[in-house]
Amino acid sequence: SSHFGSSVFDVPPSSLLEQSSKADCERMPTAAMEITEAAKSGDGTIINVGIRTTGTFKCQDCAQKFDTEKAKQLHWKFIHDPNRHQED
Repeated sequence: SSHFGSSVFDVPPSSLLEQSSKADCERMPTAAMEITEAAKSGDGTIINVGIRTTGTFKCQDCAQKFDTEKAKQLHWKFIHDPNRHQED
Protein backbone atom coordinates (compact mmCIF):
# COMPACT_ATOMS: atom_id res chain seq x y z
CA SER A 1 0.00 0.00 0.00
CA SER A 2 1.34 3.43 -0.87
CA HIS A 3 1.55 6.32 1.58
CA PHE A 4 -1.01 8.20 -0.56
CA GLY A 5 -3.78 5.69 0.14
CA SER A 6 -4.87 2.64 -1.73
CA SER A 7 -4.61 2.33 -5.48
CA VAL A 8 -5.65 -0.22 -8.08
CA PHE A 9 -2.17 -1.69 -7.73
CA ASP A 10 -2.96 -2.66 -4.15
CA VAL A 11 -5.98 -4.76 -5.20
CA PRO A 12 -5.57 -8.23 -6.74
CA PRO A 13 -6.74 -8.33 -10.40
CA SER A 14 -9.48 -10.86 -9.57
CA SER A 15 -10.98 -8.36 -7.11
CA LEU A 16 -11.07 -5.66 -9.77
CA LEU A 17 -13.08 -7.95 -12.04
CA GLU A 18 -15.50 -8.75 -9.23
CA GLN A 19 -16.03 -5.02 -8.61
CA SER A 20 -17.30 -4.34 -12.12
CA SER A 21 -21.05 -4.38 -12.24
CA LYS A 22 -23.72 -5.14 -14.78
CA ALA A 23 -24.40 -1.38 -14.93
CA ASP A 24 -20.78 -0.84 -16.08
CA CYS A 25 -21.31 -3.26 -18.95
CA GLU A 26 -24.62 -1.64 -19.89
CA ARG A 27 -22.87 1.73 -20.35
CA MET A 28 -20.58 0.29 -23.00
CA PRO A 29 -21.46 1.41 -26.54
CA THR A 30 -23.38 -1.18 -28.48
CA ALA A 31 -23.23 0.30 -31.98
CA ALA A 32 -20.80 -1.30 -34.37
CA MET A 33 -17.74 0.77 -35.23
CA GLU A 34 -17.65 1.91 -38.84
CA ILE A 35 -14.26 1.31 -40.46
CA THR A 36 -13.51 2.84 -43.86
CA GLU A 37 -11.92 0.71 -46.58
CA ALA A 38 -8.74 2.84 -46.41
CA ALA A 39 -8.30 1.91 -42.75
CA LYS A 40 -8.58 -1.86 -43.27
CA SER A 41 -5.48 -4.01 -43.54
CA GLY A 42 -4.44 -7.60 -43.99
CA ASP A 43 -5.75 -10.37 -46.16
CA GLY A 44 -6.51 -12.93 -43.47
CA THR A 45 -2.98 -14.35 -43.33
CA ILE A 46 -0.60 -14.00 -40.41
CA ILE A 47 2.14 -12.61 -42.66
CA ASN A 48 -0.03 -9.66 -43.72
CA VAL A 49 -1.45 -8.60 -40.35
CA GLY A 50 -1.37 -4.80 -40.36
CA ILE A 51 -0.30 -4.62 -44.00
CA ARG A 52 -2.68 -2.94 -46.42
CA THR A 53 -2.71 -5.16 -49.51
CA THR A 54 -5.56 -3.72 -51.60
CA GLY A 55 -4.31 -0.27 -52.64
CA THR A 56 -3.13 0.72 -56.12
CA PHE A 57 0.13 2.45 -55.13
CA LYS A 58 2.73 0.04 -53.70
CA CYS A 59 5.56 1.22 -51.46
CA GLN A 60 8.96 0.51 -53.03
CA ASP A 61 10.41 -0.62 -49.68
CA CYS A 62 7.68 -2.79 -48.17
CA ALA A 63 4.44 -4.60 -48.92
CA GLN A 64 2.13 -1.70 -47.98
CA LYS A 65 -0.26 -0.41 -50.64
CA PHE A 66 -2.12 2.89 -50.71
CA ASP A 67 -5.11 4.41 -52.48
CA THR A 68 -3.23 7.57 -53.51
CA GLU A 69 0.30 8.51 -54.51
CA LYS A 70 0.27 11.19 -51.77
CA ALA A 71 -0.56 8.61 -49.08
CA LYS A 72 2.28 6.40 -50.34
CA GLN A 73 4.71 9.35 -50.32
CA LEU A 74 3.77 10.29 -46.75
CA HIS A 75 4.20 6.67 -45.64
CA TRP A 76 7.66 6.51 -47.23
CA LYS A 77 8.68 9.87 -45.71
CA PHE A 78 7.75 8.86 -42.15
CA ILE A 79 8.65 5.15 -42.29
CA HIS A 80 11.52 4.63 -44.75
CA ASP A 81 13.28 7.94 -45.53
CA PRO A 82 16.89 7.49 -44.31
CA ASN A 83 17.46 11.28 -44.32
CA ARG A 84 14.60 11.99 -41.93
CA HIS A 85 15.63 12.63 -38.33
CA GLN A 86 14.22 10.07 -35.88
CA GLU A 87 13.20 12.73 -33.34
CA ASP A 88 10.91 14.54 -35.84
